[in-house]
Amino acid sequence: MTNVSDRVEQPKILLLVDDEQVRDSLKTSLMLDQFQVTTAANVAEALYLIDTEPFNILLIDLHRHRAADGFTVVSAMRHSHPDSVMLMFSGYPASQEAVNAILSKAAEVVPKSMRCSHFSRFVAVAD
Repeated sequence: MTNVSDRVEQPKILLLVDDEQVRDSLKTSLMLDQFQVTTAANVAEALYLIDTEPFNILLIDLHRHRAADGFTVVSAMRHSHPDSVMLMFSGYPASQEAVNAILSKAAEVVPKSMRCSHFSRFVAVAD
């Protein structure tokens, strides 16, 4: 007999981080916490994935090569998946970009030092 908890699908996360080591580390940690994770290494890849797959959560590094790139991805996600939760993480959460992220309706700006296990508190929001 299948347990009800075995049938509950975990939220699907789109993780956009350009640093391969950070991206792989975050993906591994999130998967250990039973999240479904799809990664993107750049904005073009993220935009393609947003257009072709369903996601519940966008987790994006706020500091991109061009500041506008991150906001382009957030806007695309908001348009294609309006009920999704958007989380941006930053090594500089007090910066003007963090303020702009909040104003653009990201759910939260998360300090980079935060452990992946803390993302589970957003699961209820994404369901």
